[in-house]
Amino acid sequence: MFGSWSSVSLLAPVALALSALAIPIILLYMLRLRRTETPISSTFLWQQLVRDREANAPWQRLRFSWLLLLQLLILAALVLALARPFAEVETITSGRIVLLLDASASMQATDVQPSRFAAARAIGLDMVDTLGPDDTMTVIQVSDVPEVLASASRDRLVLRNAIRSAQAGDVSADWSAAMTLAAAGAVGVEELNVVVVSDGGLPNDLPPVPGDVRFVPVGDEADNLAISALATAALPGRPPQLFAQITNYGDVDTDVILDIRLDESSVIFQAQRYTVPAHSAVDVYEIELPQAFDSVTARLTLPGSAAGRDYLRADDVAYAVPDRSGAGRVLLATDGNIFLRQILRSLRGVELVEIETGERLPQQPFDLYVFDGWLPDPLPDGDLLLVNPPESTAFFQLGETVLAQGTISANRSDPRTRNLGAYTNTINLDEYRLLSGVEWAIRLLSVDGNPLVVAGEYEGRQVAVMPFDARYPNTDLVLQPGWPILMSELAGWFSPPRVTTVRESLPPGAPVVVRFIEDADEIAITRPDGEVAVLPARSSEAVFVDTLQPGLYDVALRRAGDTIKLEQFAVNLFDAGESRLAPVESVTIGTETVTRNVREETGRRELWPWVAGAGLLVLLIEWWVYHRSLQRLPRLTLGGLSGDRRESRLRSLLGRRGRGRRPAPFRTR
Repeated sequence: MFGSWSSVSLLAPVALALSALAIPIILLYMLRLRRTETPISSTFLWQQLVRDREANAPWQRLRFSWLLLLQLLILAALVLALARPFAEVETITSGRIVLLLDASASMQATDVQPSRFAAARAIGLDMVDTLGPDDTMTVIQVSDVPEVLASASRDRLVLRNAIRSAQAGDVSADWSAAMTLAAAGAVGVEELNVVVVSDGGLPNDLPPVPGDVRFVPVGDEADNLAISALATAALPGRPPQLFAQITNYGDVDTDVILDIRLDESSVIFQAQRYTVPAHSAVDVYEIELPQAFDSVTARLTLPGSAAGRDYLRADDVAYAVPDRSGAGRVLLATDGNIFLRQILRSLRGVELVEIETGERLPQQPFDLYVFDGWLPDPLPDGDLLLVNPPESTAFFQLGETVLAQGTISANRSDPRTRNLGAYTNTINLDEYRLLSGVEWAIRLLSVDGNPLVVAGEYEGRQVAVMPFDARYPNTDLVLQPGWPILMSELAGWFSPPRVTTVRESLPPGAPVVVRFIEDADEIAITRPDGEVAVLPARSSEAVFVDTLQPGLYDVALRRAGDTIKLEQFAVNLFDAGESRLAPVESVTIGTETVTRNVREETGRRELWPWVAGAGLLVLLIEWWVYHRSLQRLPRLTLGGLSGDRRESRLRSLLGRRGRGRRPAPFRTR
């Protein structure tokens, strides 16, 4: 693969002395055949048949025999294999070698048959075949977590098994960690040779590696189409929509079909054809989804008339889960406060139901109750946002109405108001009511040293209180950017507790934090391949890291064996570095630009396996010839024949086995 043979020699020439074993083989063919004496009823008839027609000497003349020739060839092959012949060939490098095999998603491209990774493994196996007696090799599989498959070994069987065991995955490669592993092999070594077998895609900020770095590129074509983005969103007053992006990394404009399936169904919800320009992308945003769905699966298919090719399948499928974060079902009771109505309608994850103040509350429960200027009696059992409450309750007391004298300040240590500091200096407020008895809550906004917005937990539910009229002209807060920021942070805080922290899709290999809420004792996570991982509740949270497979992951929160909550999250390969298949001629490692095979060295390719294989083939031929000759030997069947027929039969046999000499005539009784 890396050059032609320059010379052939032997590593163990002393083994040629075993060729002397040909002498006893030849002598065995020259010894006379000793016959076994058998008593018979009459010797007169058999004297002519068994008469020794050759000299009585113990040796006979050596005659040509196919069996003898084949046995000598077998011995020659065995002796030559033991002598370990080798040929000097050109190789990538020698000495202390660290082989980095790119096992990222792009290496599954099929522009090189059967795949780029199969070609990379073949290159690694060829390097093993050309190792010298003093060479060592370390094999590192470069994946999302680089793995050392063989460490500084001279054993070719170990190295071959390590390379054959390497597998490419639907992940992005962590080249920084791989280079750190490679550099660790340079400790105590005068000269280190690092060989990178990859199709490119290495970042430009890699750390330098001590020693000599070689780059062996794989891959021929650039044609590939990919789903580079997929998400769902529900805009205020509109049904949920699908947002997708299709990218063409090839050199020609290509038609492609995008089909959408809901809830892992085999039935296509919608399919449409798009033309994607070369080295460009098409945004898809006109697909409307039903109100109730759990997941979306999008898939690319090339029509038969497509001008381009799609050599990578890993990025042709993508998954999306609707964002369930937010306050959920919200009941707003107000007397025409358009500022509250509009902000709650615009918040993501809010399903708003409105009533007039004083109306009877709906029977169905809500995730959040917002009361503006009015409080029902009794208060519902749920989370509360109380704006301008008219009277005190069991968990706070209202005082007199006072004029705001100073500047509004935000609690910068709280994440809900951390981003409000730049807007509070310009907020104007006319009046508010004094608020006390809120030791259970945290002050979010203050004015004149008094609480203006507080939030906390009271008897197991979340409560926020704003003791002022949130309308203009009492305050211009509702007209400034600080108002949507404050309400968005409060809505996020009011969100029902979720098992996972995932809002959008994850890249393969990313960790997922899961929470043991609602007194759960375990969490069961079903991977896309159907395997189930069970995490016991040893603390309030756990980390799940087995997310290497793109697809949908089902998360079941369990208590005493019963499922009490179900969620899903998606893992997608949205990585332009993996989808961009165009081959590269060089990579940058540290400050050095490494090009394709900058120089080649001389290595040794041992030939004894081929010689031993030829010997085995000759052995099989010898076995076939021997058994065929046995089948051709005539059987001596004289019993039951008359005198004349017995004589004729004996003459025929002697004519076949008499080596061309006819026997003397004889008579029968």
